Amino acid sequence: MTSRMLRFGYAAVGAGALAAATAGTFTAAVGAVVPTFAPGTPAPTPPPLTATATPSPSGRLLKWTGQILDDRSGFVFFTTGDGFRADPQLKIDDAATGGPTALQPVTRVYARASFDTGTGRVVELALSHRPLPTDAAYDEIKKFAVALSTPAPNPDLGGGAGFSGRAVLVSFTVEVPSRTPLTDPVYVATDASGWSATAIRMDRVDALHYRVSRDFASGTIIRYRYTRGSWRSAERNQAGMEPEPHTLLVQNVDVEPVRDTVYSWGDQQQSAPDLGNSIPTPFNPIPFNTPPPLAPKPH
Repeated sequence: MTSRMLRFGYAAVGAGALAAATAGTFTAAVGAVVPTFAPGTPAPTPPPLTATATPSPSGRLLKWTGQILDDRSGFVFFTTGDGFRADPQLKIDDAATGGPTALQPVTRVYARASFDTGTGRVVELALSHRPLPTDAAYDEIKKFAVALSTPAPNPDLGGGAGFSGRAVLVSFTVEVPSRTPLTDPVYVATDASGWSATAIRMDRVDALHYRVSRDFASGTIIRYRYTRGSWRSAERNQAGMEPEPHTLLVQNVDVEPVRDTVYSWGDQQQSAPDLGNSIPTPFNPIPFNTPPPLAPKPH
């Protein structure tokens, strides 16, 4: 009997100690999760559930300001003609307040781009309707342009320097003469479109620049000319003459930036010939109609 009572007493003491230890552990855990605050001290406000996550940079952040051309397929293009990779968690906010914005990264919008120097990606775009103060110099971020990516060889050629045929985003940017009417569209005419003078319509960036982006397979040879909708209003070279078509070989890169200059338009020259319906070809790049010969003067 005495032995049984002693065992019961030991068990009761052990249970009590266990309960006390458990209560102490629970109190400590609760105290760690739910801290107490002094009277009159407001508790910190938790972040909203809809807050956009900012990517953690692997290097330092470099901020550069410019005007956007396009935001497409995970790339951000600026009026410099360069394309940069956008981080999958790209943060877009207001340049003035740092908060949410209704602006979108589209043509003509100004942006302060934050580059992660470790990855070369744009991790944040602060947007504005107005030009922004200059931060980093262009030379500091130019090295991140995706046009500098290493060409990839074609594995079907045994490691040779062939073309893979993958889709490449070709970005055309052209500077036009100051006499170009603001209401006139500008087009890219290509041999692939049968030299239609209105094949690819470009977007206006400002009074002197137009741009457009299209996908082409690497290895494609593109021959093209700029027009204002007809061959009479097609581009002219520095000498005022019909130029040969531009030629581009699309490389094995992520983005192929193309920059051209139109020096004058055919219909803005007094001696502009009537081109009729003729179209340029690699074999006949200047297909204008020559004027008929003058009739001999009577004697």
